[in-house]
Amino acid sequence: MTAASDRSGRHSLSRRGLRGRRALRRFLYSQLAMRSAVMIALGREEPLVRFTVEADPPSVYLVFRIRESERERLQADLALPPGFALAPLRCLRDDDPEFLLTLNVYRVSGITNGMRAEWSVYVDDGSGHPRYLVVDARSSTRSMDPVDVLTAPSRVDHERIGDRVSMTIGPDAEAFRADIPVPADAPRAVTAPEWATANDRIYWRNGVCDRTFYDAGLADADQVEVAGAEVALHDDSAWAGYVDATPVRVLVYRQAIEFVVSPWANLRELEA
Repeated sequence: MTAASDRSGRHSLSRRGLRGRRALRRFLYSQLAMRSAVMIALGREEPLVRFTVEADPPSVYLVFRIRESERERLQADLALPPGFALAPLRCLRDDDPEFLLTLNVYRVSGITNGMRAEWSVYVDDGSGHPRYLVVDARSSTRSMDPVDVLTAPSRVDHERIGDRVSMTIGPDAEAFRADIPVPADAPRAVTAPEWATANDRIYWRNGVCDRTFYDAGLADADQVEVAGAEVALHDDSAWAGYVDATPVRVLVYRQAIEFVVSPWANLRELEA
């Protein structure tokens, strides 16, 4: 059986041709994947793994302004890696740059699974571009990170209930709790370009960074903003003393975000 031409002159594939190409694709890319596995094991290629921020429950960013009176204390308490300093960043496109601490709560699949909560600040790593620096990460399941290596699960409750998103992070004595209304007519939020590009390198407190690659799901995110004053919030976390009590921005993402991550990507740089 041979390929047939339709009236437009284009060639269509027979069933046999389709089966053959599917088999060839599976074989070819399985060989490439096995080659990559060997090269990664030999240290001659960097791993690339999928990391998906799921759409439900929605990923939420609570963006807090670091109080000016606490900025130097926070930088000292964080003991940032040499050459790093807190950096101002715009959240939304029309914002002025500010020193921010954010809490991102989301469900993840891929490199790890479950609910996660990450408190982050933004730093200049010497490149002149603001970058993420994760200062506290919690997961509902056992996970890995370059600080603790193996991290035990902790309480991260995050769920959508009707038109609200509810979260509780950490044990009662140091819990962060928030109840966020997300009305159907919540205004769309357009973030500044550097809000996305800060993700290019996500640092941890020991200076190790993850390289991340993303698509329009982050760069042109489908997200809405909720007024901070509308959020019922109770913060007994270790970070409450550094920031204003009311978040300056609350962003709720309405679609999944696909990442490809190269974990712990700068170990050789740190060794040099």
